[in-house]
Amino acid sequence: MKIKNCISTLLNGLLILLILFLSGCNGRNINSLTNEKVKFKDLPVEITHYLRNPNDYHEDILYDLIELPKGKENKYRLESIGTWIGPWESHKELIHLKKNLHYKIDRAVPRPYIVFKNKLYVPDRYNIFTTVSDLNELEFIRYQLK
Repeated sequence: MKIKNCISTLLNGLLILLILFLSGCNGRNINSLTNEKVKFKDLPVEITHYLRNPNDYHEDILYDLIELPKGKENKYRLESIGTWIGPWESHKELIHLKKNLHYKIDRAVPRPYIVFKNKLYVPDRYNIFTTVSDLNELEFIRYQLK
């Protein structure tokens, strides 16, 4: 009888954990979105202007998420999601504020994340403002946000 109660309690606990886990999955990984590689020269003018003139946007360089064009109301927010154990980052989530859509961005994805016309642009390498001397070498992955 004790074993049956222990098994029942264990199954109930697992069921609760499964429900909590699945309720947190209201998004998708950006890797599951339609995407394509884009060379720097093929980026929209607004993005190339931003990348060529980072001093014009000095305060934005401190942030991981850049929404262009500037001056419009932000549609997205970026959140850092911690691991279950310890103080580490599991991943980032790009959240559409009005639609409450969540897009998971894995931890090893370079920044900044640039959103322009419902598309997310991610550089092919880290530290593009400090380590890249020729911007024409850059490539981005363009994800179609839904």
